[in-house]
Amino acid sequence: MKLFKNIQNRARRGNIRGFTLAEMVITVGVFLFIFTGVMVAVQVFGLRIYTLAATKLSATAGGREALNQIRDQIREGRTVNVGSCSSAVSSSFHLITNAAQQGNALIIYPATNTTWYSIYYLDTNIANNFRLIQFNVSNNITTYTNTLALYLTNNIVFDARDWQNNIVTNEQSLDNRSLIGVTMQFSQWEYPIAKVGPSNAWNAYDYYQLRTRVFRRAWN
Repeated sequence: MKLFKNIQNRARRGNIRGFTLAEMVITVGVFLFIFTGVMVAVQVFGLRIYTLAATKLSATAGGREALNQIRDQIREGRTVNVGSCSSAVSSSFHLITNAAQQGNALIIYPATNTTWYSIYYLDTNIANNFRLIQFNVSNNITTYTNTLALYLTNNIVFDARDWQNNIVTNEQSLDNRSLIGVTMQFSQWEYPIAKVGPSNAWNAYDYYQLRTRVFRRAWN
């Protein structure tokens, strides 16, 4: 009985087979192909998220720098007035009189000498988007012009409000008791390196808005 049992067990063990070398190579190849595809997909997704975050951060950072510069100069100014301006020429600035104090330009006098001042204005001469420009004038001579922000979409950037947050409706007096408001609405490509739409004719834009209210420091 033991002889026949050993023969039967030995026959069963002979039917058990492992993977051949060709099968192992194919299995490993398929695994590596799937693993590589997953890693590439993860990398592409990470790059898209990074590009989206970098675009938003750069847009808000640039806008904040412009707002900080305007804010600091308003606080240091002796006289601040809202008006309209069409070009980087001192004679193109016009005060708003007997109307709501809101416009595309702001003039800041740092001292009592009115021949020294800075003007911030929205340049609307660009076809697609506007840009916020600063130019300084000393003794009626333009010293330099600086572009602070690009791709703005709103026409009204500056306004003057009273203590109840109402738009001032008359020209600001020299005591400057009004609160100066700055509003920047601008667009920027969501994915600057890629275009979408038929024949890559469209761009994916994202829109941002930055607002602040600034009060001039009191002068003795």
